[in-house]
Amino acid sequence: MYELILFGGTTEGRLLSSVLSQKKIKSLVCVASDYGESLVDISYYIDVRAGKLDLSAMERLFIQEAPKLVIDATHPYAYEASRNIKKACQLTSVNYMRVSRSSLDAESSDIYRSMPQLIEKLNNTGGVIFSSLGAKEADELTKIIDFQNRVILRILPITDALNHCLELGYPPKNIICMQGPFSRELNAAMFRETGSKILLTKESGTYGGFKEKLLAAHDCSMDIFVLARPEKDPGLTIEDAINAIGEFIR
Repeated sequence: MYELILFGGTTEGRLLSSVLSQKKIKSLVCVASDYGESLVDISYYIDVRAGKLDLSAMERLFIQEAPKLVIDATHPYAYEASRNIKKACQLTSVNYMRVSRSSLDAESSDIYRSMPQLIEKLNNTGGVIFSSLGAKEADELTKIIDFQNRVILRILPITDALNHCLELGYPPKNIICMQGPFSRELNAAMFRETGSKILLTKESGTYGGFKEKLLAAHDCSMDIFVLARPEKDPGLTIEDAINAIGEFIR
């Protein structure tokens, strides 16, 4: 049985798993994909489970393992996963902790609360679009008129994600598969090389390289369209979360 279950293939999740190993806390790290699993350092104290879990699967896992604490360190935009983790903790009377990535100011950017709102704006704005939204939003971006020629996708180097984007009709020349975060200089080089005039991005915070993307877009005189974070319960910073773990596991 595990003392703690940690959800998150994020940078915060990897940092926390390292801390848990150092503190000798027997933990299970749940990530959504095999790629996320490959990024976590497995040790005597850290096991990893790859694959998406729905609410029922989370309930079964919590009942089986009876952890003293569940930490939600999923991506800021993983709304459904966070909702299910919290609900499963409530249903099984397990302590829940949310780790929240700090927001950064998106000044000089247009902020949109939904993908339909963003698509409508893009269909009334000209120029090549550089999307760093990831593969999950690739479906919605096909609603952009002439998306095969207008949209450049930057996605994680995951085979399933690449194949999905190709099946949607994106040409290979318009798909960049790389693991970030990226420097200001590398972002700018990609923007210039692709002739992009518009940056699509999530407000991914410091760990997601958000500031570097904004600075690079400004360097290239691009318009910046930001997809706002979904509303979530406020959580602890990673530093506060590390300090608070001892309150649950002694």
